Amino acid sequence: IVRETFAELVVSEVEDIQEPEFKFDVAATDQVGNGGTGDTLSPSLAAAGATGASPQMETSKRLQEELVKVNLTPTATIGDVATDSLGKTVEVRGGTDNLSGDFGGQGTGGGTGGTAGSIDRLTFEIMASLKERKTLVVWLFDESPSMKIRRDAVAERFENVYKQLGLLEGVETKNGVLKSGIVSFGKDFHFISKDATDDIPALVKLVKEGIPSDESGKENVFTAVEKAVAKYRDYRSREHRNCLLVIVTDERGDDFGINGEKLDHVIQATSAAGFKVFCVGNAAPFGQEKGYANYTEEDGTVWTDLPIDQGPETVAPEHVNLPFWGVAGGDLVRMTAGLGPYALTRLCAETQGVYLIAEDGGRGARFDPAVMRNYLPDYRPIKFYTKDLQANRAKTVLVDAARKTLGERTPTPEVIFRADTDAALRTELNDAQKPLAVLDYKLNEIVTLLEQGEKDRAKIKEPRWQAAYDTAYGRALAMRVRSFGYNMTLAQMKANPKTFEKKGDDTWELVASDEITSGVQVKKMAAKAQEYLERVVNQHQGTPWAKLAERELSKPMGWTWKPFRKDYPKIEREMAEAAKRRVQFADEDEKKAAEKKKKMAAKPKPNL
Repeated sequence: IVRETFAELVVSEVEDIQEPEFKFDVAATDQVGNGGTGDTLSPSLAAAGATGASPQMETSKRLQEELVKVNLTPTATIGDVATDSLGKTVEVRGGTDNLSGDFGGQGTGGGTGGTAGSIDRLTFEIMASLKERKTLVVWLFDESPSMKIRRDAVAERFENVYKQLGLLEGVETKNGVLKSGIVSFGKDFHFISKDATDDIPALVKLVKEGIPSDESGKENVFTAVEKAVAKYRDYRSREHRNCLLVIVTDERGDDFGINGEKLDHVIQATSAAGFKVFCVGNAAPFGQEKGYANYTEEDGTVWTDLPIDQGPETVAPEHVNLPFWGVAGGDLVRMTAGLGPYALTRLCAETQGVYLIAEDGGRGARFDPAVMRNYLPDYRPIKFYTKDLQANRAKTVLVDAARKTLGERTPTPEVIFRADTDAALRTELNDAQKPLAVLDYKLNEIVTLLEQGEKDRAKIKEPRWQAAYDTAYGRALAMRVRSFGYNMTLAQMKANPKTFEKKGDDTWELVASDEITSGVQVKKMAAKAQEYLERVVNQHQGTPWAKLAERELSKPMGWTWKPFRKDYPKIEREMAEAAKRRVQFADEDEKKAAEKKKKMAAKPKPNL
């Protein structure tokens, strides 16, 4: 999939930027929607009502939120629309993110969630808008093949939603009071409806049958927003309508600009035109650019774990991507913090709209919104983010280290070694050391880089940056200790092979040990890793960083040998017999499976 990314942030001096004051107005809000998981408030909305001052309030350096109020003040004139103020950031979860069991019963209930729940939330937004004045809703649909199910789900609810609005007391939807337009986007954009209309059956048909399928793998959503606003802005200026723009997608968008300049332009144009932007999207993978999706083609071919661009939730990557050794970590590699991708979330925020999470594909832990309230990303314009980054060496090296590991697959060590003969043991030891030598070099590079930020770490005030730096440095140190000890332990075994005490043992397993035998310097490194990781656990409980630190600390950093028996001659006999049986008794299902595997290998993966 071809993608543009934010360019590496300039590390030279930048002009002195006069930073505006970002106000943070917190108000209580009711949950709205259908009573299902579409009602569940995400971290930034549900936690915003929590008491206590946040670092964002104290430093005035973050995107500031204003919660949605049920009783909206009518807008008197077009001139009332603020073109330079930051508005409200609200993320509302869909059905895949159920927090009710863990965090105070924030009701999933028995109703619908996911896309349907998000559309119900939009019904509330449209209702509130109609109580003010005539309204235009422009729907922007992602043309990706993977989005067909979500597009159809929206279309299925269209008629019911508009019917509900017409039945609500005090809400007028007839006589052109509520009009809608349909736009689609992929590599290009298309005006699916020639103009805005109140013909709901026609809209449903257009969404289901009129949107082309774009297999380019590109989602130029910000260009589509720009074009849609240009086409429909007269409904605001001439007809004095409220204008809502709803994006339906599962990716982050590709055309925000190398340094976000396209995003800034679209935000300015959209705000100036008086449009509020909403997005029915996916949660961004924590600290990663790539999320993963399953997709079924029309011919029935099923694809799993196709990579798609869904993150990160920040301007630049702030998470150093490292594997876990000796302990399962797949759930933490693909977790989310329940936030949308930076660019779309900021577009919604600055136009006083809402980012609705219809699907959270993360694995494992879910995080308490009240805790995550103090760990929101920096949603300010990129120039302010860049200025802060350049002003603190710890932040700079963290982002540099995160970039170096972004998308990398780091090898994990082989810990089982056949030793029924000296030759077999030596071969396996040599093979195991080869990839780890490269890994140790990379780890040393990461540790050396992060070490340059230690002095400025004390100057960091934001909990998010504190947790991110400490976790990255602590984990990199811990992995360096493990890697150094691993190579040394294998080298010692090659030089002086250990003998089995128990007759019949034929295998050595390298297991974690509290004892570090790699020297004084490595022991000091282990102590520092312990210090940083324990600080994360103690000071940032209930966050993704604490989960990572806890998992890293769950295994000691030293190594020791443990003997056991596998009986290789017996294993080889059983494998040979099993192979014969497969040949003799292979049935049609196995043949079909083999044919399918061969067909899949020759078939190109779809671009989503």
